[in-house]
Amino acid sequence: MNRIKIISSLVILLISYNVFSQGRNYKTEITKDGKATVKYETVKEKEGRHFYYSAQRNVNASLDKLDAYLSISNNHKNFLENTPISEEIRKISDNEWVTFYLFDAPWPIPDSDVIVKFNRVKKDNKLVFTAIAISDDYKKSDVYRITNYKFVYELEKVNADTTKITITADYIPAGFVPVFLINTWFPEGPARIISNLGVMK
Repeated sequence: MNRIKIISSLVILLISYNVFSQGRNYKTEITKDGKATVKYETVKEKEGRHFYYSAQRNVNASLDKLDAYLSISNNHKNFLENTPISEEIRKISDNEWVTFYLFDAPWPIPDSDVIVKFNRVKKDNKLVFTAIAISDDYKKSDVYRITNYKFVYELEKVNADTTKITITADYIPAGFVPVFLINTWFPEGPARIISNLGVMK
């Protein structure tokens, strides 16, 4: 009986995932070097331009090294573009913490910040870090605070020295994002985040 319930739950989850995926009108592109695949869509909404994307590529770094690197918030400014500050502001447990990001956006996009809660899940040869915006008064300033922000970093071991990284993003940046900036950022922008993460400066 329990086995039937588990199978039924899995089928429902797969159907839900497929329905969600079909709801997005993704454009799929390969980066110039042919090493990354990026699917993306941007939707104009009342709050601003909503970005949805998924980027995937292999990097020459072990799963354990990437795990240790991503677990330190101060490292995030090294792979997230236009992010001069990334700092942990609250430790909840080894698998949960709160991080502050400050974004120094290119003109004409205004500067902004966001507070995200990280959740880390490890299972066999796979790690998933999920960052979701939360409400917090930390470092309130004149910059716009982003409230719609979700990034998922999936790390999967390929071999001892190679890891497949998939980043899934769903967020609304601050202000008006010109179409020409969107067109020049995709697909190379999301792929650069993965490449920079793989370098682990």
